[in-house]
Amino acid sequence: MNLTEPPLIKMYDLVLKPEKQAEYLVYGKRNLELSIQTEPQTLAMHALQKENDAFHKVVFEIYTDLAAQKRHQNAPQFKKYASFAKDALVEKNETELIPELLLEKVDFLSGKAHAPLLVRLARLKIKDRHMAAFKVAVFSEMRQAIALETGVLALYATSLKNEPDVWLFLEFYQNEVAYQAHLKTPHFEEYLAKTKNALEKKELQTLREETLVSQGNIDYERKR
Repeated sequence: MNLTEPPLIKMYDLVLKPEKQAEYLVYGKRNLELSIQTEPQTLAMHALQKENDAFHKVVFEIYTDLAAQKRHQNAPQFKKYASFAKDALVEKNETELIPELLLEKVDFLSGKAHAPLLVRLARLKIKDRHMAAFKVAVFSEMRQAIALETGVLALYATSLKNEPDVWLFLEFYQNEVAYQAHLKTPHFEEYLAKTKNALEKKELQTLREETLVSQGNIDYERKR
């Protein structure tokens, strides 16, 4: 799915009441799965949790545009989820992200049963004078990883709408073995060498999969 127009991406940080956990998983899964089946312009939705905090959720949503998101918000399954969430959430923070490079394998989340994937979230602050070189290096590395590594399933590079020097990467690997193998590839080592002076700050965390859905094979590159 080659996208020529920039999709809309939202990230939500949610804090859930512990006693609402079981219901949240049911409502959330139903909302995501029905949405990806019935809304062709809802491109991907990923519900995750912080590795060491089962009640701190992270949700990524990708739509073709704002109109697609509004259609989703009027869907019956979302309205049921939203009604539940009013009482279930202690905190909700929304961040709009600018898509920089979005890549998925053709068979990413094809609907077949799979073991939980390894999901990594990276937050990088880029020094302004290195931004152009950083972008070239990371785009090259990402495309090689998707093309050459069977265990690298999807990579999303985004920047914060109001902080363009801060980039968020959401990365999906088949498992820990695939992730560790990725770190040792020539293209990743080349990326590290080329960007070692570009980063002002770097934060990494592992997220646990709850519900992952996608239309599949997303390919979008931001042109500047």
